[in-house]
Amino acid sequence: MKHLAIVTMQLKTPGGIERFVTTLANLLADHFEITIVANYGRPSDPIAFPLDPRVKLHFLTPNQPAEVSMKSLLAHPAKWLTIPAELRRRHQIAATQHQVFHNFFHNFSTDFIITDRTLYNILITQHYSGPALKIATDHNFHQNSQKYITKLLDSIKTFEYLIVATDELRDFYASRTTVKCLTIANPLSSIPTQKSPLATNNLLSVGRLVPEKDFSLLISAMSLVHEKNPSLHLIIIGDGSERTNLKTQIHSLGLDKAITLTGWLPQSTINNYYLDSSLYVSTSRTEAFGLTIAEAMSYGLPCLALSRASGARAQITKDTGILLDTPTPDAIAAAILDYFDHPDFRKSLQQNPTKLTKSKYSPSAIKEKWLKILR
Repeated sequence: MKHLAIVTMQLKTPGGIERFVTTLANLLADHFEITIVANYGRPSDPIAFPLDPRVKLHFLTPNQPAEVSMKSLLAHPAKWLTIPAELRRRHQIAATQHQVFHNFFHNFSTDFIITDRTLYNILITQHYSGPALKIATDHNFHQNSQKYITKLLDSIKTFEYLIVATDELRDFYASRTTVKCLTIANPLSSIPTQKSPLATNNLLSVGRLVPEKDFSLLISAMSLVHEKNPSLHLIIIGDGSERTNLKTQIHSLGLDKAITLTGWLPQSTINNYYLDSSLYVSTSRTEAFGLTIAEAMSYGLPCLALSRASGARAQITKDTGILLDTPTPDAIAAAILDYFDHPDFRKSLQQNPTKLTKSKYSPSAIKEKWLKILR
C-alpha cells in the first residue's frame, strides 16, 4: 500500500482547515497508509475532529508560539520599543521551523505529500527532495492581494497540483501558473438522512468568531429584524477572539433574548441545530468555500449569504438560497423578514440544496476526485 503524508499546522483547534485534513485522511485511509505531520502539538493533545485509528500522527514541535499582531504594535506608540524583540522572536520561530522540517523531511519516504498552507509549500520545497507527488491545497480567498497571490504561486513551482475549492479560484490561478489547478470542494463528513422541517423561528449561523466572519453585521441586522418580528431567534455557534465584543454588542442593542451565543459545540450537537432551524445565515467578508453552507444545505436548510464571499457565490443560486449583493444591515434584515413572511417560498428552496450537496459534496463524490489524482 502506498504512503501519503498530509502536512498541517495543528489538529487541536476546531477550524475549517483542521476539519478538511481529518476528513480527507479518513476518506483515504482505506487506500493509503497515511501520516498527518503537524507542525505543532503533542500526542496527548485532544484532536478537534474524529480521526480514523489507522491514520498515524507525527508532531514536529510541542508548543505553538503565541501570535502577536505587528499592526497592533505599530498602532500604539507605547509598544514601539517592543518591536525589535518581536522581530527577533519571529526570526527564531522561522529558524526553528526550518530546522525541524529539515530534520524530519530530509530522509522522509512517502509517495504523496499534501499541504494545506503556503508556508508548508515553501518548507516542503526547501527541505524535501524525494520523488513524491506534491499537491498543494489553498483554503483562502486571495481578496485580490497581489502579495498573497504572488507568494502562493511562487510556493508551488515544484508542485504537480494546486487544489482549490471553487471553479472561480481554479480559473484564477490556472491563468497564472503552469502547475495543474483543479477544483475539489471540501468534503462533508457525511450526508444526513434527515432534513429540517423548517418549522421553527430559529436562524442559525456557525463559524469562528473572528472579524472576517463579520458576525457584528449579522447582529446589527438582527436588531432591525427584532423590531418587526420579535419572535425570530438567532443562534450563533462558535468561539473566537470577537466573542467579548459580540456579547457587548448584543447587550447594548437589547438583544439578549433574541440572540444566543452558544460557544463551541461538538458536531453532533451542531447537527441538531441544523434540524431545528429554518434559515442559515452567513455574513462572511471572505470565504474560499464555506463548509457550513454546504453542511446546512445537506440538512435541507436554505441559506442566505453575501455575494462578496467567493464560497457563497459558488454554492448559492436563486434555486438554492438567497445571495445578497448589498452587505448592509437593512438589506439583510429585509431579506430575512421576507423569507419568514413567505412559507411557500421557504419550502421551494428546500429540495434543490439537498440534491446539490449529495451530488457535489458527499464523502464518496469528493473521495473519487482525490483518488483520480492519486491513482
